[in-house]
This record gives sequence, structure tokens and C-alpha cells, in this order.
Amino acid sequence: LCVAVIGLTSISLAQDIEPVEPLKLSDQPVVLEFSTGAAGPPVIEPLPDGRMAFRIMAAGEISGAFEGSISASVSEVTAMPSPPLHPVTVMFTIESEQGMIQGYYAGSLYLAEGSDSASIHAAGQILSVSGTYADLYLADVFVNSAVQFVDGRSVGESGTMTIAAR
Repeated sequence: LCVAVIGLTSISLAQDIEPVEPLKLSDQPVVLEFSTGAAGPPVIEPLPDGRMAFRIMAAGEISGAFEGSISASVSEVTAMPSPPLHPVTVMFTIESEQGMIQGYYAGSLYLAEGSDSASIHAAGQILSVSGTYADLYLADVFVNSAVQFVDGRSVGESGTMTIAAR
């Protein structure tokens, strides 16, 4: 009897919820410009095999197809000292007035010796969306960006994120 009451209550609640109208975003790629800066100190963990694990939180703004904020968790595991070309992974959350998008991109970071700017070329996927961004669920993500360095420390990333629905 309890299961039947809970089931009927759930159905009743589901019927009372007002549907959300998804934005029509699957016709063409969604192009966003972004700029982030550090949102806290980096965590650097030396590993016994000569590598290091590097993590940092970042936050900033997005514009383009829509406007909002972006927060990100950046992660790298590289040899010490870092070679010019090494892997990088970024988990991100975009929030706008219309809703939320979460995903990741992974690829390579290239910092030429003596340069104050590194390039990132990466690809990933959208993993979670609010209802208004339903058309972007599991869409592909492509990022081309630059990371600026001052005195050997990264101070921010800016670039283009293209989200292409499948």
C-alpha cells in the first residue's frame, strides 16, 4: 500500500511541474568566447616517479551565442619540469540566465621555451544540461585557447569554445 501511495504521489507531482522550453541550439554550432583567471592558488603535488600533478580552479565570463559565467577545474599530470607539449584536462560549468551546462575538454597544451603564452587545442563533450540547453546534451566540444604566463605562472586562459550537437 505504501509503494502505491508513493507512486501515485510521484505521478501527481510530475504532472504539476511546468515544462521548460529548450532553446533551439542543434541547427548550427554554438560558438562561445571565454576568458578565465585563477580562482585560488594552484595545487602542485610532486610524484615519486618524477612527474607532478597540477590542479587549479578558474572562473570567468563567456559571450557569443549567449552570455554568462564559466568556472573550471584544470588538471595536468606531467614530467617535472613540464615539457613544452603536455596533456591538460578541464572540467567546466557554464551558467547563464537560461540555465546551466557542464562538460569537459581534454587535449594538449604547448608552451614554447621563452614564450609567455601557451596554446591549448582540445576536444570534449557536454555531460549535463538544464532543460533550456537540452539540445546540447552529449554535444561535442572543441576548444582553441591561449594561456597567458607572467613570471612562469599561468594567469588566465582565453579562447573559443565551439559546441556542436550530434
